[in-house]
Amino acid sequence: MNEYEKLNEKAIKSWVISRIFGTVILTIILIVIRIFLFKIIDNYAEINLIITTIMIIIILISLLTSFINPIFEYKQWKYKITEDKIEFTEGIYFVRRVIIPIVRIQHIQLNQGPINKFLKLYDITIFTAGGQHKIPNIQAERAEEISEYLKNTVKLKIDNEEDSTENIVLENELENH
Repeated sequence: MNEYEKLNEKAIKSWVISRIFGTVILTIILIVIRIFLFKIIDNYAEINLIITTIMIIIILISLLTSFINPIFEYKQWKYKITEDKIEFTEGIYFVRRVIIPIVRIQHIQLNQGPINKFLKLYDITIFTAGGQHKIPNIQAERAEEISEYLKNTVKLKIDNEEDSTENIVLENELENH
């Protein structure tokens, strides 16, 4: 697990579908706003035309980015899991590199929304004291494998730290006597 890995290729489909749903919701909201605006300013044809044109442009841009952004996002996303850290790179316009020390992990959760359930993908959510981080769209078997590896590695690190702490306490007690 020391090499960078890419997300599953189905990640693109997942992101496209979810963004299309977002665009549909945005369209419905804009239509409702448009209906109310028509009632308020129905005497001003130029203003109505401008508002309608702006709304159509917003919808078209949203629809276009629903198909284009997932491709760039997929190309950017990569993750690496080692004995002592999880590292991943994400982002489209602003690239972010995250490094999570294994000893900082509090717990791990596998999540699956309706789109990912259909595509048999999971999101791995990693919780630390500072917040949570997500590695999205991992194939089901691979997600289970990563989750088990991280749980075992975290447990091993915690056990080793407890043993070290006990040894230090015992050494201090012996020195004091």
